Formats: sequence, structure tokens, C-alpha cells
Amino acid sequence: MHEEQVRVKSGDVELAGTLCAPEKNGRFPAVLMVHGSGPLDRNENVKGQPLNIFNAMAHALADCGIASLRYDKRGCGDSSGDYMRAGHSDLVQDALCCLDFLEEFEQVSANDLYILGHSEGCVIAPQMALQRPAVSGLVLLCPFIENIESVLHRQAVQLQKEIDAMRGIRGAFYRVLVKLIGSPVASQARLLAKVRESDLPVVRSGLTRFPARWLRELLALDTESIFASTNTPMILIGGEKDLQCNPGDIFRIEEIAPSPTETLMFEGMTHLLRVDEAAASLLGSRRLLKRDVEKTLTEKTAQWILSVSTANRERHATGNAGV
Repeated sequence: MHEEQVRVKSGDVELAGTLCAPEKNGRFPAVLMVHGSGPLDRNENVKGQPLNIFNAMAHALADCGIASLRYDKRGCGDSSGDYMRAGHSDLVQDALCCLDFLEEFEQVSANDLYILGHSEGCVIAPQMALQRPAVSGLVLLCPFIENIESVLHRQAVQLQKEIDAMRGIRGAFYRVLVKLIGSPVASQARLLAKVRESDLPVVRSGLTRFPARWLRELLALDTESIFASTNTPMILIGGEKDLQCNPGDIFRIEEIAPSPTETLMFEGMTHLLRVDEAAASLLGSRRLLKRDVEKTLTEKTAQWILSVSTANRERHATGNAGV
């Protein structure tokens, strides 16, 4: 495996990224990795939360003969731009520019380009495929099809349950915090109202600045329509203990999408793509960061990409032979 640092232009923004390729010479299937929500770098890390998801997956895929590109979001890591003022549409455009860049990479096989999305990246990926129909396949990790307001509300309810059940000093601290700023559900409702009432790219919620334009655009998405229009083959991978996106959405997407799909549900896997033997928890997820990304997940991802790649090569060879 070898890696190369690159910079990709997206309008007036430069996105910093890492190309990762197998050590051997040749042309390989290639994957663009698209982040979940938040100010994430190319490895899906944010200050205080080193997820190290995309670097782990890139290295595992390279060992299987698959190249990849991962990049820092605009305004994050070494990329230029302003993360707080970016909309969801900017993130789609940035990903498209990275996809076009990857397609021109000399070690990428023609007609062998894939998009891997995690969380929010799972709704960016099909939007990209609608604009780049030559994409061979989508790998969607913890996808969602329910509207984002429902997703956020469910998360807030779960957070309140965990705070109510928490014991000891930590529980007392969180409950005092709730008395001062309101319950997670009430705080979220206030934020959503402020975001909807404003046309500014950034709003303040308490002492925190929030990317309002991004959330308004995400709230306006018709996720069902996006997936119902997606003809690109997909593998939909859910985690049984995912509390951020409904794991059952992989089956809802499978029902609505006209494309060939495969679904995989990983027992015990959380939104962080690690298996948790304990009860699923939002507040207790940090302890999982000491673990590696689920190895079987990377293996299944590689197997699916290589199987689609082989089928595409056979189809193109048959088509050429008939000319």
C-alpha cells in the first residue's frame, strides 16, 4: 500500500486529501469516501473524537486491491473554506469534485468507480450517482431514509432517557445541566425553530454557533425521492445497535430503490462501526474508540466491490466481443 497527499479544487475551495492505492502496479477499482455530519477530517476525526474510520477502511481496501480517496471537509483539517457557512449542497458539490479527480487518477480502472458513504454521506452518495450515472456502486454504512427532523428527535429522546437513567456524580451533573438549558428534546426544538426562522448561514444557540444553512438544506431533502430515483447498485449496511440512524432503514431503502441492492445487518454494531457488547448508548460511545473498526465490515465491503467489479468487466468483455 502507498499513499499520496493531494489537493482538489471545488470552486474557490481547495480540499486536502489522501489517495491510497495497492502497492502493486496496475489499475484498480477505486472508492471515494464521503463523511457523516460534523466538522470531520479525512479520517472522520473531529477534536475529542478520533473515529479513524476512513483511514482504517482505506488501508484494508488497499490490501484487497482497491484504491481510495478520502478528504478533509471544507474548513476542516488542511482544507480551505468555511465549514460553518457551508450548506449540504456544498458538501455534495465538494464530493463530486473529488469523485471527478479520483476518476482521472492513473491507477483507477475505467468503469470501476464507487462511492462509500457513512451516515450523512449515505444521502450524499445517491445524489452524486444521479449526476454521475457511470458510478458502478454505492456502499452505504448506516444509511437513513426517514426525514432528518425525525432522526434528530429520536436521538434527543434517547439522550434524555440515558440522562434520566444515569447514576452517580455524572448523572447528577447532566441533570443539573438539563435544568439550566432545558431537556435535549426542548433544546432541539428551540434550535430547529431558530434555524427555520433565519436565512443566515450561521445562528447562535446559547454560546454555540451552529451551521444553520446546512441544517435547513438537510431538512428540505426528500430522502425517499432520492432513493426511489437511484438506479446504481447498492450495498446497505446497518448496525443493530445504531442509535443515530434507524438500522431498519436499510430494508426500507431496499424496498423503494429500483437498483440492485444487498442488505447486511451487523449484530451489535453501533453508528461508530464498532461492535458493542454492552447496552447501546449515545453517551457511552466514546469507550468504543479504543477498538478497531469492525473487521468483517471492511471484508464484506471489499468483497462486494470486487464482485461488482468482476461482473462489470465480464459484461464489458461480452459487449466488446459482440461488436
